Amino acid sequence: MASEIPAELERRIKLLENPANQGEDFDGTSWFWLIALGVALPIVALVTGWGLQ
Repeated sequence: MASEIPAELERRIKLLENPANQGEDFDGTSWFWLIALGVALPIVALVTGWGLQ
């Protein structure tokens, strides 16, 4: 039982595999906000929460 990929899905996969369509890496500002909001802010919230007990 062989299943074939529909033509539209195959077309979309080929578009995604093209390196020109994959975008660029994060810049410095993006890394800053990623670390600040994803790591530092939760740590500050945890420490503040522990201090309020």
